[in-house]
Amino acid sequence: MPTTGTRSRKRPRLLPIGAVVVWLCATGPTRASGFESEVTLWIEPGKAVATSLLSGRRETPLDVQETVLGHAASGINGIVVTSRRLLGFSSRTLTWSEVKRDVEDKMRERKTLPAFSVVRTEKHLYGFRGVDSTWIEEPFSVRETVLRTVTTDYGVVFVTNERLIGFASLLGDFSPKHLGVHERITTIDDEHGLIIVTTSVRTLVFGSRLSGWEEFE
Repeated sequence: MPTTGTRSRKRPRLLPIGAVVVWLCATGPTRASGFESEVTLWIEPGKAVATSLLSGRRETPLDVQETVLGHAASGINGIVVTSRRLLGFSSRTLTWSEVKRDVEDKMRERKTLPAFSVVRTEKHLYGFRGVDSTWIEEPFSVRETVLRTVTTDYGVVFVTNERLIGFASLLGDFSPKHLGVHERITTIDDEHGLIIVTTSVRTLVFGSRLSGWEEFE
């Protein structure tokens, strides 16, 4: 599991949020034609199969007692959720990769977006980066509960009762931002691919061109 992340970060210099949003929107990514559909994925007896424009047929075996719970593909990546593992295929690396999961950890949510996929269970978040076929894991605390999920084509934010947890295809890890004991979320907006969270004490911005969160008071 990668150790690079955004858990320790110097406090950013405070700029007018409007100026930052304008700059990020002007320099942010645009939807490329290559993101329309590069991966096709399906299940055959005893195997998961993926194809892309460059790879041809690529298979990965399934265990005899392994049950497929769901699968999806979008853009440069596709995932298969089974009773034992999470499988991901990337049209960039032309390979399958996997991460094992606790069979007692119940599935709650999965999203497959053009550049990455995310899977939420009761106890963990899993992110799959299509650019390098890497799985990344983030555990929840014992009392942590997901209240809302906000997604764009390039990033996702999980809102819990304790944190904001962001993930984007360009990040090396999940990017958490802890909320204060008395901090209350007032609004959550999606503006041109940026996820903007306003609380009772600050504004937080998450986007694919950021190295995690930007904070404004």
